[in-house]
Amino acid sequence: MARRWTWIFPALVAVVGAGLLGLPSLVEWQGERMLRDSGWPDARVDVVRMDLSGTDIDVWNDAARERRIGRIELAYSFAAGIGGRLDLDMPLSGLMPDGVEVKDAALRTAGTIRSEDGRWSYVPDGCVTLTASGAAAGPVRVSEPKSLCLEAVPGKGFLDYSLAEGTVLAFAVRPAPLRLTVQGVPVAGRSPAMVVDAALAATGAPTGIDVAWRQGTISLPRQGVVGEGLSGKASFDPAKGRPLTADYAIATIRHDRPKPLVAPLRAKGHAEGDPLATVRFDARLADAGGAVAIAISGEQDMAAGAGSAEVRIPPVRFAPDGPGLTGLFPLLGDWVETASGTFGMDGRFAWGEGSGKGSASILIEDAAVGAGGVTAQGINAVLTADSLAPIRLPPGQILSVALMDVGLPLTNAVVDFGGAADRLSVARAQWQWAGGIVRALPFDLGPGDFKPGGEERTIELEATGIDLQRLLSVAAVEGLSATGTLGGRLPVRIGPDSVTVADGKLETMGPGTLRYDPEAPPSFLKGDPGSSTDMLLQALTDFRYESIELAVNGTAGGEMAIGFAIRGSNPDFYDGYPVALNLNVDGALDTILRRGITTYRIPEAVRDRIQEFQAQDK
Repeated sequence: MARRWTWIFPALVAVVGAGLLGLPSLVEWQGERMLRDSGWPDARVDVVRMDLSGTDIDVWNDAARERRIGRIELAYSFAAGIGGRLDLDMPLSGLMPDGVEVKDAALRTAGTIRSEDGRWSYVPDGCVTLTASGAAAGPVRVSEPKSLCLEAVPGKGFLDYSLAEGTVLAFAVRPAPLRLTVQGVPVAGRSPAMVVDAALAATGAPTGIDVAWRQGTISLPRQGVVGEGLSGKASFDPAKGRPLTADYAIATIRHDRPKPLVAPLRAKGHAEGDPLATVRFDARLADAGGAVAIAISGEQDMAAGAGSAEVRIPPVRFAPDGPGLTGLFPLLGDWVETASGTFGMDGRFAWGEGSGKGSASILIEDAAVGAGGVTAQGINAVLTADSLAPIRLPPGQILSVALMDVGLPLTNAVVDFGGAADRLSVARAQWQWAGGIVRALPFDLGPGDFKPGGEERTIELEATGIDLQRLLSVAAVEGLSATGTLGGRLPVRIGPDSVTVADGKLETMGPGTLRYDPEAPPSFLKGDPGSSTDMLLQALTDFRYESIELAVNGTAGGEMAIGFAIRGSNPDFYDGYPVALNLNVDGALDTILRRGITTYRIPEAVRDRIQEFQAQDK
């Protein structure tokens, strides 16, 4: 088994101790034996000087004595005791633990050594420098830092050693550039400033390690994720069942993209376990205002380099007058302009070989959105994603909508869709309108369809079973009664600046009647005797129509206009002579929509999914 590099100092101290006990030849033999046992099979020791005032010893890394890796200069007296200098410039090949590979690794230091009461201490002059052109441990490959500076901590000894008690280390590590890969995923940034307190047995095995760090930066360039202000502390105690414990925080986590997926967050967390087996962790993320809390918990198999985590966003309400959901998830701004309501998420993801792309359930409850002039209210669903990177919603997602303004006041919608690659594919969309059904032919949408500069698109709606009496009520035509049903097509045009129903056509399925109550005639039919309006009023006292054709036009956020072309007769009007009547009515859609929401009920299938999601919080 490869020796740990932390045995270097105890081995060199042993060389020094041997020098105090005997002749130069004995020192050389004893020193070479100890160094070879510590990982240098070609080590050579030369006693350059040995007299009553001190000893100078050179340590070589090869038999030819061409590469000097250390020099020890000792001075001793009855008054001052034993002291001196140590100068090392030594390779670390062969000194790493099993499973750790380093390339061109070396240690460089110079400083003061001293012995007192059986304990040796070492105080470096400035940095103890560790260098390497590369390192690897399992799934981790490190290309930077190429150099680390370890320096003494004020008020603490850098290194103390005794044969009975082992080694005690206390040092600070300066920040350095960071560049590595984990499971092939690039990681960059700057390592934090660290303070390490470690205790090692005489064999070199750690008996306790405490590490504290602050002000680090880490980024995942491919994912565009940056963490700034890393801080925390960790302890390792091999005597415990879970030897590793850590508490950590990240001041800011941000998505470094022009249109970020999520607004900046802060994080705090805890981890514990065995660094050679399994480590369990949890973290809590929150937005700047503390309105949203994201809980993450999972575990990491350190040996396999694989792990998994669960992500939970408890249901949170976004008020209409606040920043809304798009404030927390700016990327949603590509799809919608405003979003309010209650939202939550329960997700799972994993990493490592064969880990998949994650999954999530997304709660939407009583939400309202606005996008490119389209508004919708009372949106309810629990959506299921079978991939989080990239996000994918498999076909079969069911969403219900109480009210939708697309230039028509559509109510009680049920939408069956899926989504992937920035597109939503709608297999079925069905609404209620004026007692009938409006269905959309299958279509797909992308965020560009609602943005300036996008091409105009048309979604064809088919209407069946529209009740003429209900339609008059929706259009705010009061005092006029009617029988019959209508059907037809309603093209919805999605443009860069507006959403409209343009040149929609509906027609009756057969003959029917139009009548008014003479005691309360419609206001738009009131006119002076003999006027055209008065003539229309007389004709509609008992009008038997053969056909009615409607021209429907409307603009989302504006008004809906309906033009009636009526063909038929009134037996009591001009002896039943056939007449053609043309009638135009319009009304503000926001008023019509508010009137339609009172009867909305969430579909049972959607309500059950919402209750299942909410039950997970209990």
